Amino acid sequence: MSRVCLAWMAVLATCVAGYSAGVTNQITRDVLEVGKVVHPAMTEVSGVVASRQYPGTYWIHTDGGKQPVLVAINRNGETIAKFDVYARFGDWEDIAIDEKGHLFLGDIGNNDTWRTGLRVYRVAEPSPTAADKKSKLRPDLTWHLKFPQQPFDCESLFIVGTNGFVISKLFNDEHARLYRFPLTPAKEPVTLIEVGVLPITSPVTGADVSTDGKLLGVVAKHGAHVFRIDGDPANAGRLGRWFTPLSNHHIEGCTFVEDGLLVTAETRSIYVFTNPAFRDGPSR
Repeated sequence: MSRVCLAWMAVLATCVAGYSAGVTNQITRDVLEVGKVVHPAMTEVSGVVASRQYPGTYWIHTDGGKQPVLVAINRNGETIAKFDVYARFGDWEDIAIDEKGHLFLGDIGNNDTWRTGLRVYRVAEPSPTAADKKSKLRPDLTWHLKFPQQPFDCESLFIVGTNGFVISKLFNDEHARLYRFPLTPAKEPVTLIEVGVLPITSPVTGADVSTDGKLLGVVAKHGAHVFRIDGDPANAGRLGRWFTPLSNHHIEGCTFVEDGLLVTAETRSIYVFTNPAFRDGPSR
């Protein structure tokens, strides 16, 4: 083996070592960095969601790459499993989950508003410890979503009951808008229904709902918001609201955990926003 190859392997080993688990850094008063995503296919980590069937498992994806893949990681970013997804994506931006063992894959990115519609796929959540981790994931349902008016960019998807929700990613200090679509099977495109305006003027990059349905978490370029919604996302901004700033860290996805809001960044970093109001479940 040549010296060049040995040197290059040493560089790679150093990079991987830099992504090792078990390191916690205090970023700000209410934000901890708890890990780095290791899997090499996750070149630009976008969405994240905590499994409700497999404790300690988090599903992530990237919005880059030719073959879409779903990766299971632990809280520190170490890889548990990888699954190829056999569906066509224009810009996969977020992932969501329901209480029935389904994952929802949001092909909803619309940079420069070039798309006239969005797509959401549903797949059965695979076991991250399955013997054959090369199993193919194929959607069992697909929703084609139409814009009610002018097209907009979108990077956020979450599920509440029998409805899916997306949030517009707007610029120029415009307020983000919340849209709903029914999760009933539909052969024809479904028009999104606007249900509210969020008091967020920073571009929104991810969202999630707490397991009890009482909180909506939203991450944007300037930090993380949590809204009290009590089961109805249209309540966002009307009831309690909390905010933790974190700029210039390229945060993209979020999911509720017992000790706060777990957030992933394009840079592979994993953060936990520890404001007590952000906590999921009985610890809140």
